[in-house]
Amino acid sequence: PMNGFIHSTFAAANDVNYCNYWINNGSGDGFSSHLHTAAQAFHVANARVERNMRVVCVEPRLSIGGAKAEEWVPIKPASDRHFALGLCHVLIDEGLCDYETLKADTNAPYLVGEDGYFIRDDDGKIYVWDSKDNKAKTYDDKTVGEFALEGSYEVDGKACKPSFQRFRDILADCTPEQMSEITTVPADTIRRIAREFSEAAEIGNSITIEGRTLPLRPAGYNYYRGAHAHKYSTQSNHAFKLVNMLVGSIDVPGGHVGATLDDQKIDNGHVAEGDSGQLLGTPHQLGPHPGFTFPPDNMHLMSYFPLGVHPGHLNVEVWKNPEKYNLDFKADVMLICHSNPIWSLPGNRADWFQIMREMRFIVAIDIVPNETNAFADIILPGHDSLESWNMTMIEPPQTEGMCLRQPMTEPLHDTRSEEDIFNDISEGLGLLEVWNSVLNIVNGFEESPNLKLELDQKHGDREIARRKGLNWNGKDLDWYMEHGHSVTPRRPDKWYKPWDGMRLLFYIEDIIRERDNLKKAMDEAKVPIRDEWHWDDYQPLPTPVLEPVLQDNGDYDLYAITFKDIQLNFGESLSNPWIKDIVYRDPVHTALQLNPKTAAAKGLAEGDLVLVESQYGKIYGRLGLTEGIHPETIGVSNSLSRMMSQNAGVPYGGGHFNDMLPADLENTDACSGQCESVCRVKLTKLDEIPDVLKGEGNLYSYSDGKAGQ
Repeated sequence: PMNGFIHSTFAAANDVNYCNYWINNGSGDGFSSHLHTAAQAFHVANARVERNMRVVCVEPRLSIGGAKAEEWVPIKPASDRHFALGLCHVLIDEGLCDYETLKADTNAPYLVGEDGYFIRDDDGKIYVWDSKDNKAKTYDDKTVGEFALEGSYEVDGKACKPSFQRFRDILADCTPEQMSEITTVPADTIRRIAREFSEAAEIGNSITIEGRTLPLRPAGYNYYRGAHAHKYSTQSNHAFKLVNMLVGSIDVPGGHVGATLDDQKIDNGHVAEGDSGQLLGTPHQLGPHPGFTFPPDNMHLMSYFPLGVHPGHLNVEVWKNPEKYNLDFKADVMLICHSNPIWSLPGNRADWFQIMREMRFIVAIDIVPNETNAFADIILPGHDSLESWNMTMIEPPQTEGMCLRQPMTEPLHDTRSEEDIFNDISEGLGLLEVWNSVLNIVNGFEESPNLKLELDQKHGDREIARRKGLNWNGKDLDWYMEHGHSVTPRRPDKWYKPWDGMRLLFYIEDIIRERDNLKKAMDEAKVPIRDEWHWDDYQPLPTPVLEPVLQDNGDYDLYAITFKDIQLNFGESLSNPWIKDIVYRDPVHTALQLNPKTAAAKGLAEGDLVLVESQYGKIYGRLGLTEGIHPETIGVSNSLSRMMSQNAGVPYGGGHFNDMLPADLENTDACSGQCESVCRVKLTKLDEIPDVLKGEGNLYSYSDGKAGQ
């Protein structure tokens, strides 16, 4: 949701074209994962050689990016927001911000009342304070001489402060020393990086691109799942964005820039003006929110997350407690399409297995066997990528256009495209027109009446690909079959300040508005759990509140994290013998990563077999000692998470990391729906191999340095 609020895009990445100071926080961008990995790695490597771009990696484990960076900053897991808030404190406290951009291009000057809402005039326009005339004026008053960012005022009898001042008040408790106690990053390091970041941003400089003069801010704070996938995910995302916004590096050359999911049409604009000159926040980038319903009409409580994405992990919680959540139905049919929820979602596997057993009917559309479709009553085999058509461009950080995928061969077996399968299912259910209406929306055909799918007809993958190509640049499928793609560098007008003339959301009033709307809806419906809902998760500015996983957990004295490298595509790529051989020759992917000082303190050694337990589940593994991991952390490779029930070519790794994660509301962000991705664990040394690890088909037959032999 935060990318939608700040950029009105689905994703974001640092601008490698001009960036000179690249912070990666819990992200492999430019090195090993995320957006267009191979291309980004090429561009990042060039930037480092040609411009001496400095890379700073902030993460608990020395990843590929961290190993190649100029600086690796080890940080305690789940404390990344506190590191960012420490940077913000220094930037503001030492006057290192881009104040002109904050005043002109953000809502940082907008006055906020004690209730958290903006102060408005009778016409609904938001007030600012003109420090030159010492009076309140509407945001668009041409006579404003100086937008105040700081201070306390009274307007129409209401006490208020600028958004910027509200944030500064929060940061009073976020000194580098205070944040160091939480993150374990030295206070001096936090101060130094903040100063380096501001200096690298070249505040005040500009650049002319294609006749347009733009701010040049060659410093970007980039992040991904490792940094934000925690209980207070919304606040964490917001904190990272504000580091960039404070130095004026949002959507400008060299800074942190939005990346659209799929432009669909060459002249599509992805931004629009909202209330009082602000950029319209668009948190629902994957489709409209379904709206509030009570009793719930789904098993993951999506209607209770007006700003969130589907919290699929809550299916277990609701399934086990239907009375608590007032369900008046129980799902007993499951349709799975190229997904593997038993493997991908947190929560104990035993609970997921029970859900699958209680299903009356399960149908799966897939191309490979996996943990989930092993439960299917019917598997409908789909074409693979060499047998099917597609036209797309997903989250491009550098380019725009459409890319054609066309069949290399006729289907080898009795398979069908997903489009054909869903056409028949929809027709059989009497929902063909509904299905085509959805396809028109997701493919962008609604804005092109001549390309809209006819509602009463079936449309295959080739025809949909043809229309998507036409929708982009008017070229038919024959042109794409000859040229392959219509990809070009992203145009600067879409890449840089596409919202020019609007104000970015420094302070996000919509968050508390949606909170209060949900409160009202729950009160009117008398939802029994409304008093238990985590209303404090809804914050218009980030705070230093501690994640539950950071709070005291008794004997569980380590933080367990999981990680992946470029070879590991959801673990499925391990069924490729070549990739499997590469991965299992690397001790990073065959052992549990532990710092040698931590091991020594616990009487543990390289190669020891251990039981790793959280409050929720357990895994087994052999220890691999490395200086490249935070002393309070144990790292678990994604390669160790597959189970015996799936592809026989992938060895059993000792248990599923997700078994150890919570899948409850206590550890779910009530604002975004994000679940916690880190857990507290304890280690127990085992003298004998447990029965579950004996026999063929598991990693431990060759995890003692024998991988690949």
